[in-house]
Amino acid sequence: MNATPSYYTDELYEILSSPKHTEVIDALRPNSTYVLDISNEKIIDIYVETGKNFMTYLFDAVIKVIVDKKGSSALKTYRNLRIELTGSTIISMHDITSREHEGKTITFDCTVIAAEPPKTYVKRGVAVCILCGNEEECVANQDREINIPRCTTPSCKLAKMKLDSSRVVTDDIQTLLMQEPMDKAKNHSPVILMGKIIGTNVGTVFIGQPKRITGIFRSIIDYKTNENEVLIDVASIEDLEETELIKPDEETISKLKLKSEKEPDEYKSEIVNSFAPHIFGYSEIKESVLLSLLGGSNNSKKRGDIHMLMVGDPSMAKSEILKSAKSITQKSIYTSGKGATAAGLTIGMVKLPNGTQVAQAGVLPLCSGGFALIDEFDKMGREDRSSMHEAMEQQTVSIAKAGTKMTLPAEATILAAANPKFGKYDSDQSLGDNLEIPSPLISRFDIIWLFLDDVHRDKDRAKAKHIIESFKKNNNKDYDTYLSDTELMSVLNYARELEPVLNDETVERILKLYEKLRELGREEQQQKLPVGVRQLEAIVRMSTAHAKLMLRSHVLPEDVDAVQKIMSDSLDSFGLDLNKGGFNQSFLDGLKTKDTKERIALSVWYKVADDKGNVKSEKFLKELTEAPKFDENSASRYFSQWEQQNKVKMNKDGTWRRT
Repeated sequence: MNATPSYYTDELYEILSSPKHTEVIDALRPNSTYVLDISNEKIIDIYVETGKNFMTYLFDAVIKVIVDKKGSSALKTYRNLRIELTGSTIISMHDITSREHEGKTITFDCTVIAAEPPKTYVKRGVAVCILCGNEEECVANQDREINIPRCTTPSCKLAKMKLDSSRVVTDDIQTLLMQEPMDKAKNHSPVILMGKIIGTNVGTVFIGQPKRITGIFRSIIDYKTNENEVLIDVASIEDLEETELIKPDEETISKLKLKSEKEPDEYKSEIVNSFAPHIFGYSEIKESVLLSLLGGSNNSKKRGDIHMLMVGDPSMAKSEILKSAKSITQKSIYTSGKGATAAGLTIGMVKLPNGTQVAQAGVLPLCSGGFALIDEFDKMGREDRSSMHEAMEQQTVSIAKAGTKMTLPAEATILAAANPKFGKYDSDQSLGDNLEIPSPLISRFDIIWLFLDDVHRDKDRAKAKHIIESFKKNNNKDYDTYLSDTELMSVLNYARELEPVLNDETVERILKLYEKLRELGREEQQQKLPVGVRQLEAIVRMSTAHAKLMLRSHVLPEDVDAVQKIMSDSLDSFGLDLNKGGFNQSFLDGLKTKDTKERIALSVWYKVADDKGNVKSEKFLKELTEAPKFDENSASRYFSQWEQQNKVKMNKDGTWRRT
């Protein structure tokens, strides 16, 4: 085709005049590098036809777009503009570096974790001399800074002029914090960048939203320290679709359903054993994790998420179970109780480089609709501890401080692991006494498991052999399991979307189980608290999740029986018998009315104390050794715990006092 140079320039100009391109071109600076994705068919055709002259025609077209917006003066201002071509403009945030991207347009995917309230800036205005009335037009530069000139009238002696506030033209501006998606982060450490949006984009971006950002990477020069803040001048924002879930094909689904119907026990055993095969035993706990990952009803107004807590002695694979759960989920965050960011687990206030405080989303809002895998759950901060009540039941997190009021969705399933506050779990004390977690928060977990490092010769030998064998294997692919991690992930993604229906027979079975628990809780009312509606909802959720695991369209009585066994095994780990001894809810949350070790120790303390309340340690330990629930070793250990907790202090005369 014999076309003139102006024809190609006009064709490229027409393509670049679309909003998708003009938003980026308008944000360019004279020394910027415009990176153009040439995957567009029309651009490729022109590139092939023009060959080495393509860049000349493209430069003329870009300048033409800039002149339309900024006037003919842009011809001279933008003569040093650079242009680069690329086949794909989407890059990972951890690959963004100043060496390669300073002044260039970049496109990346992110999650908005904080947004400053919208502000305005002056685009142009009129400066007036207060002495002689001289006027001069002012225009903001590329950094949105407006320099107020000095009066040129000789008699004014270069007096500084003042901007006339009634004749200014302003535009909106907003600061964002953008975080790399957790599933793309290296070593669970996502990159966080600050961005500025202006114009019509302001007010359209909200915390927790996944976005595709196109902007210009630049450094804010600090002449004092020469250590510069990084800023993304955002030019274009697109809504990002949720990650497409991996699903099994129809043939695999049919095969699994058939096996579930004909050999239900073998099917469930193979599914459970496919999860975390490198961890020895714990089949009931692994099944509980899978039920948590599946959840209850998706359409009910009630909470469908199944929260699970694992607590117990160190080196019992609690953290490994959480990490294995992350490997079979697509939208999940593994973190510690302190949280991965300054915002903690829920929501918090963080300070931007300019000193402004903004609300930043924590772990739970960021993985809303997914799973929060929280290790060291007992170590969370005081702010998180108070807001976790709302997050676990109402599935929202709120903040009202520093003039900021905000509520974010936090529909995340919580799988947590916690350690006893003294290192080793004390079976003589309640769960509430062993953990630094409030009782109301503990009660929000649907299922709780206790891990005790008891000595069992045969079991210890089998476990040790399994661990040694695991050193020979590189990863879970080396284990002979029914499903690989990816296959198990796809099955769970499919099963999670099922909606098993409760029939009359199943409802009756659930009611009978609930009535049984209520009757057991009524016995010895002074010592045991009755089972409430929260436990009934947990039974329904877990029964529905078990039906999903079995790929059923209805919740059957067998699903309720399976849940009853899980609950029984869970309580058995605490030394409680669901069938014989009743459900001692108070033992779990620390609300016992019977004498605890703490009360016994205090009564002995006050018994041996003198008139001033001081105690000789030898006398106290001797009396405590003879008290119920104590021997010589446990009495000495308990006194040491008091000392570590700063509950007792030594006086100058060698006696001790309560603080």
